[in-house]
Amino acid sequence: MNERFEDPSDEAEAEDAAADHEMMETTTEVDDEPLNIREDWDSATIYVEPEQSEDIEVTFTRLKKQLKRENVTLEKNKHFYRGIFEVAFGEHREETKEKIRELVKEDADQ
Repeated sequence: MNERFEDPSDEAEAEDAAADHEMMETTTEVDDEPLNIREDWDSATIYVEPEQSEDIEVTFTRLKKQLKRENVTLEKNKHFYRGIFEVAFGEHREETKEKIRELVKEDADQ
């Protein structure tokens, strides 16, 4: 079975996910002023579909847990996202560009 879909029953994994969620809530609720995209977002902020976001969180949490067993600390921005983009724009550059083209065409057709 693919490890991404294993039962996340381990308590440490749940704690990691809760800590990540709490950190995200704290970051987004720092002040009560509405978000001004032009001023508040930096170039590292990206939009992903809710299903993709959930898959990203599950994959990150599982990988973090696996690496923790090896006494290795996984950081989301420094390691996880960097790895995703290095693969997407490295060894899979042409596939990535083709997928982007498909998404643009799908959006234009709607």
